[in-house]
Amino acid sequence: MTDLSNIVAAERRLEILHPATQEPVGLVLILLPDTHPQVKAAARKSVNDRINPRGKLTAEQIEANRITMLAASLGGWDWQGASTFHREKPEFEEQNVRMVLKELPWVAEQVDAALGERTEFFQRLDETDG
Repeated sequence: MTDLSNIVAAERRLEILHPATQEPVGLVLILLPDTHPQVKAAARKSVNDRINPRGKLTAEQIEANRITMLAASLGGWDWQGASTFHREKPEFEEQNVRMVLKELPWVAEQVDAALGERTEFFQRLDETDG
C-alpha cells in the first residue's frame, strides 16, 4: 500500500548548459519545489502585488516579480571548475542571485523551464529502493 503522505516534492539539482552548445558551463543550481515555504511566500507576495497594485502594473514590475520568484526558487549553487561570474565565484546571497539572473537571461530561462518540470521534483520509486 502506498502512503500518499510520503509522496512529496524535494529540491533538485539543475546543471546550467551553454545556450548554443548545450554543454555544461560549470554552474549547478539547487531548485526548490513550489511547496517550499520560501517559494510559497514569494508567490503569495507576487499575487498580492498584482491584485493590489499601487497604480498600473508596469513591464518592469512584472520582470522584477519574475526575478524575485526565480531567486526564491533557488536554494543554493555550486560554481564548479574554472567557471566564474565577473571573474569571481560569488557567494550564494540574494543580491548575487538576482544579479546572475538579470545579467544572464539564458540562465533565468533554464531555471524557469526546469521549475515547470514538476515531476522532476519527485523521487521515482526505483531511486528510493536500496
